[in-house]
Amino acid sequence: MFTAAKTDRQGGFTLLEVLVAFVIMAALLGVMLRLNSQALDTTQRAATRQQALMLAQSQLDRVLASPHLRLGLENGRFDDERFEWQLRVSRYEFPEQSQVRGDISIQPYEIELSVYWGQKQSLTLNTLRLVRTL
Repeated sequence: MFTAAKTDRQGGFTLLEVLVAFVIMAALLGVMLRLNSQALDTTQRAATRQQALMLAQSQLDRVLASPHLRLGLENGRFDDERFEWQLRVSRYEFPEQSQVRGDISIQPYEIELSVYWGQKQSLTLNTLRLVRTL
């Protein structure tokens, strides 16, 4: 009769299998941490840009609410010292307006407000305002 040979082999993982599993887990963890860091950086930049947009809109609203416009350039800082602004007000002439002659009682002005922060980061809002001339 045949007798079954006993094997002394125990169940479980070899050292090589465990090391390969750790290497794979470490690589995946590194990728996940890098992606998380990039996501946080993108979120921070978006939040800063949103804050700059809100500050620019607020400053532009102040200019538009003022009854008088001053032609030229103005500069300043917001309460949040990270942000600076520059305002440029100039007369605007529509292309069709140069051909129109006569008594025009409305003068358009171009208002450009730029907000700067960080290194070389900025955003600019442009609008036109019509002012009645006397």
